[in-house]
Amino acid sequence: MENYLEIIEKFIDKKIVVVGDVMLDTYLEGSVSRISPEAPVPIVKIEKEFYEAGGAGNVALNIASLKGKPYLFGFVGKDNAGKILTEILKKNGVSSFFDESEVTIEKTRIITKKNQLSRFDREVVKDKFFSKNTKETLKEKCEEAEMIVISDYAKGTITEDLINFLQPYLNKIIVDPKPKNKNLYKNCFLIKLNDEESFDMTKISDTNERGKVLMKDLNAKIIITKGDKGMVLFSKDSFIEIPTYAKEVYDVTGAGDTVIASLALSLSSESSLTKAAIIANHAASICVSKKGTYAVSLEELKEILSEEETKITDLKTLRKTCDNERRKNKKIVWTNGCFDLMHIGHIKYLKEASKMGDILIVGLNSDASVKRLKGPERPIQSEYDRAEILSSFDFINKIIIFDEDNVSNYLKIIKPEVYIKGGDYSPNSINKEEKEAIESYGGKIEFVSLQEGKSTSDIINKIKNS
Repeated sequence: MENYLEIIEKFIDKKIVVVGDVMLDTYLEGSVSRISPEAPVPIVKIEKEFYEAGGAGNVALNIASLKGKPYLFGFVGKDNAGKILTEILKKNGVSSFFDESEVTIEKTRIITKKNQLSRFDREVVKDKFFSKNTKETLKEKCEEAEMIVISDYAKGTITEDLINFLQPYLNKIIVDPKPKNKNLYKNCFLIKLNDEESFDMTKISDTNERGKVLMKDLNAKIIITKGDKGMVLFSKDSFIEIPTYAKEVYDVTGAGDTVIASLALSLSSESSLTKAAIIANHAASICVSKKGTYAVSLEELKEILSEEETKITDLKTLRKTCDNERRKNKKIVWTNGCFDLMHIGHIKYLKEASKMGDILIVGLNSDASVKRLKGPERPIQSEYDRAEILSSFDFINKIIIFDEDNVSNYLKIIKPEVYIKGGDYSPNSINKEEKEAIESYGGKIEFVSLQEGKSTSDIINKIKNS
C-alpha cells in the first residue's frame, strides 16, 4: 500500500484541465496619515502595486506549484488586465487558453499593512460561450488530462452549454461550485464545497445530513470543508470526518483553491479518495498559515507529510522513544482501539487520555484484527488512513499498528505508567493478560468515560437506515 509521500511524488507533470472564471487581483498598498478634507475618508498614499491571479487562475497556480501541468480555460479581454494576468500565469508555468471576447474580471483592493480599506470590481456577469476553436482545444486537452477541475465563481463561465460539452468526461470532473448552479453539476465525479455553500444548496442545518442529501441529489461524491473543523468526505454508504491539520490559521484566502488543486493531483496519482482528502487537508493547513492568496509548493507538502508520518512507528523504535522520554521524567500513557470513522466521541476520549500523562501512545488495531473484532465489512478505512488521521492531532505523540487480539505484549515492552480504557470497561472486564501485564511492573489502569450515543457502529447503522 502506497503512503502519502509516494503519492505526491507522482504529482509531477500530471495533466489537469481547469475551466472557470479567471480574474486579476490588483493590490494598491499604502499608508494613511490623514482624513480627506473633501469627505470623511482616509487619504491613502500608494507605495506599492502588485498583482495576483485569482479565481480559476489561482487553482491553476496551485497545480503548477505542486509540479502538476495545468491547462487553464476561461475568458479575458484585450485589455491591460488580461495581459498582466496572462503574463503572471505564463511566468508560473500555467498554459492558458483564453477567449479574449470579454472584459477581464479585475478586483482591486486598497490596503495598508494591517487592513483592507476598500475594494472595487470591474466585471460583466453574464453567460459566456467559448468559441469553436477554443472548444476544439478544450476537447483535446480533456482527452489528455487525468482530471478536470471546474472552478465556478458565478461570473458566467460555467453554463449549461459548457457542461453539455463536457458530458463525456463527467467521471473525471471535480467541481468547486456556486449554489446557484447546483443542477449543472449532476453526475460529476466529485463536488467540493464549503459549509455555507452546502447549507445554501439544501437549507439543512446538520452538515452530515446535507452531505448525504447532496450525494443523492447530484449523484456525486461530496466533500464539505468546515474551516478550522476540517472536512467531511461523503462516499457510498459512509462519511469520514477529517480533522484540520492547521496549527495556526492566519488567512483562509484561497484555501479552497488549494484543496481542489491537491484533490485533482492526488486522484490523478491513483490515490484513493480518502487519501486524496487527507493530502488536500494537509495542503490547506499550509495555505491558511500564510498571508493572502498562496500557492503551496510540493516541497512544503512533502515536509508536513514527513512530520506526520514520523508519528507512525514500530515497536523497536517506540521502545527507544519511551526509554528516552522516561529519562526526562515523562509519564507514558497508552490507549488502543480501532478508531474507524473518527468522530467527536473518539476525539474527546483521546484528549482526556492525553491529560493523564506527558506522552500519549495510541495502539491501532490492524485491518485484520478489526475484521476479527467487528466482522468482514469493517474497517471502513484502512489501517494506514486511520493512522494518518490520528497523527494529525497534536495531543497524540506516537501511533503503532498491532495485529494481536490483545496488547499485553506491547504493555510489557513499552511499560506505560498509565493504561487508559473506555468507560464501557470495568476492572473486572479488562482482558486478563493485559491486566497482568500492567500489574507486573506497577502500572495503573484508568478509565475515561465515553460520549453517549457516539460510536462508529451507531454512525454506520444510522447511515444504512437513513
